[in-house]
Amino acid sequence: MNFRGLFLSGLVLLTTSFDLQAKIYSSPILTEAQNLLVNQPERTLTITQSYLKNRRLSQPQDPSRVHLNGEADHSTRTPLNTINALQIQAQALSLLQRPEQAITVIKKAEKTALDNKFMFSVFESRILLAQFYWVNLSNSATALKMLNTLNVDIKHAQPITLTRQLQELKYKSLMLRARIESSIGKDEAAEKLFIKAKGYLVAFDDKDETINYQITLGQHYLRHDHYDMALDRLLSGYWLAVENDDQPQIARANYELAQLFEERHVFDKALEHATQAGEFFERYKRTQQLAKALSLIASIYEQQGRYNLALVHYFNALDQENQLKHDLRSASLRLNIARVYLHLNNYKKAEQYIVQARNLSLQSGNENIVAESQIMQGQLELEKGELDDAITSLQAGLISASRIGAVSLQLMGESILSEAFEKQNDYYNALLSQRRYEQLYAGKQKNAIQSNTEVFKQQQKMMERSLKLEEMEREQFINQNALYKQQQISLTLIGVLVILLLLLWRRQHINKQLKQQLTKLTTDYYTHPRSGLRNLRMLNARLANSLQQSSANFEQWHLGEIINEPLSDRLRFALFEVSFLKRIYLEKGYQQGLTAEKEFGNYLQVQILEPARIYHFSDALFLYIEPNARLSCDPKQLAESMQQLIDNYTLPLNIDNALQIGMAEYPFLPRAYTAINDQELIDILLMTVDAGISLNDKQSGSNWVHLCAIDAAPAASFVSDNIRRSCVEGIDKGLVKVRSSTNNEIIWNYDHNLNKDIS
Repeated sequence: MNFRGLFLSGLVLLTTSFDLQAKIYSSPILTEAQNLLVNQPERTLTITQSYLKNRRLSQPQDPSRVHLNGEADHSTRTPLNTINALQIQAQALSLLQRPEQAITVIKKAEKTALDNKFMFSVFESRILLAQFYWVNLSNSATALKMLNTLNVDIKHAQPITLTRQLQELKYKSLMLRARIESSIGKDEAAEKLFIKAKGYLVAFDDKDETINYQITLGQHYLRHDHYDMALDRLLSGYWLAVENDDQPQIARANYELAQLFEERHVFDKALEHATQAGEFFERYKRTQQLAKALSLIASIYEQQGRYNLALVHYFNALDQENQLKHDLRSASLRLNIARVYLHLNNYKKAEQYIVQARNLSLQSGNENIVAESQIMQGQLELEKGELDDAITSLQAGLISASRIGAVSLQLMGESILSEAFEKQNDYYNALLSQRRYEQLYAGKQKNAIQSNTEVFKQQQKMMERSLKLEEMEREQFINQNALYKQQQISLTLIGVLVILLLLLWRRQHINKQLKQQLTKLTTDYYTHPRSGLRNLRMLNARLANSLQQSSANFEQWHLGEIINEPLSDRLRFALFEVSFLKRIYLEKGYQQGLTAEKEFGNYLQVQILEPARIYHFSDALFLYIEPNARLSCDPKQLAESMQQLIDNYTLPLNIDNALQIGMAEYPFLPRAYTAINDQELIDILLMTVDAGISLNDKQSGSNWVHLCAIDAAPAASFVSDNIRRSCVEGIDKGLVKVRSSTNNEIIWNYDHNLNKDIS
């Protein structure tokens, strides 16, 4: 179409700023300005100007926090929001076709970003600056040069350390470069840049930008008449937008698809997509896009021969463009209206709109519309029979079209000029015009064939990719089966491992329970059931080993294997009978006796501290053992200690505190450690307790008896099967000293008589 170039330039401006619309601002005012940018750039310009004028620039005290984007105080603006406002303002000026002001503002944004060391914003501003040079000034060379410099600067930019920010800058730069290359006809270079940009897009994993990329690539293919690939990309973008419920992108894809189907003369589909896009733009009052959609619908109706509907939509589009004050697009629409009036043979109206279009195009300096208006003027004059004027207008239009390289306009002009010469009977010039037409048409066909060749190559590549995809899918299926089997094996092994772990856990748990039971049984076995103290079993188990170790140490000292005599291995024994325990059972009963005995046992456990120890020998008998490092000891002191221990318990309870204590030391024989064993020592203690009880008949209360062999006592005197008899004999011979709590004579048990055999 003759206005297709104008539409594409507008869409380029929209798509170049489209990815910036997703930017998030902390200030609601800037968000509003950004949302109004495309549809109402004048309103955006007013908002940003007011924002920059009415708010003062804040100066953060902490340099490390200058990057913060928050604005709690509505009278100030942060440096970053100032840069954002300038960027939005520059884009609005660009859309309003005020490129000089847009460039000035964006350079101010770049300087502010540099002053605050916001390198990301610096590079963003430079990308926008390159965009303005391309879109507004049509200076592709300068824009590309800026992008080259930008790429070098990005590589050496140390402050930008975030990988995503670098990728975003590179992506935007590549996309802008690709669109510029596409607009200047470098199809292959643009496609390579699009492919490279896609590599960064994959890293973003951004659905919105993926949709934008697909539609932009579709626009590129459509611009270069690669219709099949354009259809593939646009449909991909359309369905992604539908899946993502992105209504603005759906409308954009609908518009591009409508253009594609219109060029392929599939008017029903083109009308369907254009109508859907127009409904969205009308619903959300997007005036600029609505004007384009209405113009496209009108073009479809015109090609279908439905001229009245075409006029209605052209006029509606013209009203929208007049509101936007877009003289260039208004001029193009007036030419379209004039062409429809020519079809309706309304020459007066047609001429009126041609003149209006030519005047607007002369004001804006657009040679394309000037050339088209001249050719259309020539066509109108030909229809009116003004052949000389028609030839003059057509030749002027062809010169303009040739100068700007508008092949479509040249074809149209040469065809009409040939007809004009023919009506003038100037067959020679008519033939020349027809030949020029055929040459142009042949060149266009050559380009079309070349384009078809490129399409075939692309289709071949797509076929190869499809075959590779099938092979990859087959390999994937095989790998999935192998993976499934591996997963099953892994799950089985994991199951077996879990079962083994459960079995091990249960076995450990059972072992722990058994150990606890064994510990409890051992404790019960070696503990007196009533008092809770160590019992006779523990005494038998511990005492023999203890005495054996002491004997071994003595022998080592005696043989000179150790230097110091093991005095720490000497032990002092006290076997005492607690009388009140017997009477409690008799006087107060079994339950009270159990309670008293348990409490007394707890008391002794608390009072007797390591290394001393105490055993519940039997009933009311208790055996106290303590280390005796001193060579000499006072039995009276030990007896008083035992008595004091009992008194501390009995006095608060006001019960009898009488004790009968028998005492001895180990070794019993100072020069013969091994002469008397543990059982014989206990027998000696029992004998002393019995002697103490006999003293109780003469003197009531507590009594104690202590036996101790003299240093020179020979071991041979105590070698017999009856230790009691040996002790009595030793007492008689003076080998064993007897000490007691009284001076009364001790009468030893008659069973100890020399003539008696104590078994």
